[in-house]
Amino acid sequence: IPSDFVDLQNNHHVALYLDEKGVIQEDLVPFFKALDKKAHGYPIIDKSKNAYLGWRFLYSLKINEMFVFPDETTGFFPEDIDLLDPKNTSVISPHLFRVQKLSSKYYVFRHHLETYGSDYDYALRDITWKRVTNIQLMEHVVKVRIDHLGRIVAVGEYD
Repeated sequence: IPSDFVDLQNNHHVALYLDEKGVIQEDLVPFFKALDKKAHGYPIIDKSKNAYLGWRFLYSLKINEMFVFPDETTGFFPEDIDLLDPKNTSVISPHLFRVQKLSSKYYVFRHHLETYGSDYDYALRDITWKRVTNIQLMEHVVKVRIDHLGRIVAVGEYD
């Protein structure tokens, strides 16, 4: 009796684009659509969607991918710091979050040092977890890739 299955109802990823007016647009791709694209030889993440309209691909979000968020209150902006320099680890750490949930214009992030859980203590919002419902706030967020030791090894979109 087979015991493995794939839930085709879940979302595979969200792709974010900057349109010709400077407004962020999203493309939510369900797992079944991603599977169908792969089966037919198309790229799963469409980096050229609506390029003829002036759209520019920013990055994609998948569960467990890591992002560095800016913080205006502390003056931390990821563009102003070398994210690959190990000397900056302690400065980056409070702003490094992992994607926990994805749906249309509703993204939940968990701080990279927090265990996986479903508790959302509102007193700890933006410290141990973040909820983004206004996708325009995602423009200055930077996608990073970390290795098994937690070091940032790549900045920006990767394949």
